[in-house]
Amino acid sequence: MTATLLPGAAYALLVNVPALDPKVLSGGQHFIIVGTVSLVALLLAGAVAWAAYHTPDARTVTLALALISMSGIFLAHGAGTSRWFPLAPAVSTTAHAGHAPAYSDFGGAYGTPAATRATPPPAGKVQAARRQAVGLSARLSLMVSALWLAHAAAGMPRRVADWVVRQRLALASVMLAITAGYAVVALWFPVWLSWAPVHSHELSWAIAVIAWSGFGFAGWRFAQAYRLASLPLQGTMALAMAYLMQAQWFMLRGELWRLSWWEYHVTMLAGFLLPALGLLWQYRINGDLGAVVEGLFLRDTVSGLRQGDPRALGALAAAVAAKDSETDEHTTRVGDLAVAIARRVRLPEERIELLRWAGRLHDAGKIGVPNRILRKPGPLTPAEFAVIQRHAARGGRIAHRSRLLARAAPIIRAHHERMDGSGYPDGLRGDAIPLEARIIAVADVWDALTCDRPYRAAMPPSRALAVIHAERGTKLDSACVDGLLDVLATEPHTTAA
Repeated sequence: MTATLLPGAAYALLVNVPALDPKVLSGGQHFIIVGTVSLVALLLAGAVAWAAYHTPDARTVTLALALISMSGIFLAHGAGTSRWFPLAPAVSTTAHAGHAPAYSDFGGAYGTPAATRATPPPAGKVQAARRQAVGLSARLSLMVSALWLAHAAAGMPRRVADWVVRQRLALASVMLAITAGYAVVALWFPVWLSWAPVHSHELSWAIAVIAWSGFGFAGWRFAQAYRLASLPLQGTMALAMAYLMQAQWFMLRGELWRLSWWEYHVTMLAGFLLPALGLLWQYRINGDLGAVVEGLFLRDTVSGLRQGDPRALGALAAAVAAKDSETDEHTTRVGDLAVAIARRVRLPEERIELLRWAGRLHDAGKIGVPNRILRKPGPLTPAEFAVIQRHAARGGRIAHRSRLLARAAPIIRAHHERMDGSGYPDGLRGDAIPLEARIIAVADVWDALTCDRPYRAAMPPSRALAVIHAERGTKLDSACVDGLLDVLATEPHTTAA
């Protein structure tokens, strides 16, 4: 919460303490910082576009379009102030402190009141038009990206989403062409944009309200996903939306060339740099860029589960993978082993497919566990173990919200219960534990013992078998343990991770 308010607090300090808010008049520096913002946004767009290509998802495609449009339009804004594109000098007719002679006011495009706006100079028509296009580009970059981001966060009807996925390359190409075309017009043919009422105070506020609405909605959706899963990319995207909303305010109200006005550029840079760092952090842990980006929209995955969308099961599995690749591999192995054990204990065939999904998603609740705990190389503290224990109940709640997984909710919730009542979260005993949960418990323990974990190396199969035998009948169901032993005897490859 504190990080969210930092830009606003800095802006308030600057505008209320004039000595801290000097003018910094430099078109060259302006181009450098705008170019940096655009480059970061473009690199982020490239990573998301790559993920959209390899993991087809309409929301990911839309997110890529948002970043492409923002980076291109904002780059046109910055390039318009560089030495390669001279602007007509703005000559102020008033003593308004926010406007300096010999420096462009960008055509009043930042919302400057009409009474203080610079008089159009007797310079070339193209240079005067370019000055206005610079300000128009700044506002459009935020508004257009806000609309795309809101669209990505909201999702779309299935038929539309399927069409977006099929046409993702064409859509990206069209967006690149439109953005590049706009930049060419704004820089070389700015007169074509002279029709835009950039001096309109009402238009400035209307664009700002649209941008705030889009960023606000997207930020709310990303924050909801972060509260459920605590993935770094979700958190940084929610924080980025808050920063971009503040940047829009600084742009609208900041006094041109003052340090407080420059802050909107820095805030925008932070707004795109944070998600880029979150993406890199998760990718370093997970190694699957597609899964990382897919996990960003976990809230929509839960909504899809609730509505009975079969694609949501795969998306939830991707979210688990985004959290931790080892958790993803573990749950797949447990699901397969649980099915093999179930056939040994003669579980009815109609219950086996449900068991398979329950096994593969039994650790779905771990998407809400911080990585510093999941991947801790040493023993957990009591407080950390308490956080880990919550994953069973959380996974049960996620499943309970789903039409597809509702029947699996008690299984997922109870997979850490033990026959003697020493398990969690409800301390169930014996037959009060669903049979499917008892099967998963055996498969889960076996896989945990025989695979490398962050806190210890894998046990040899003989030692793992000794542990299983020691817990047979006390903590683990005897029939399920016998089923595991039969699987190991008839399918020796199961003893390998």
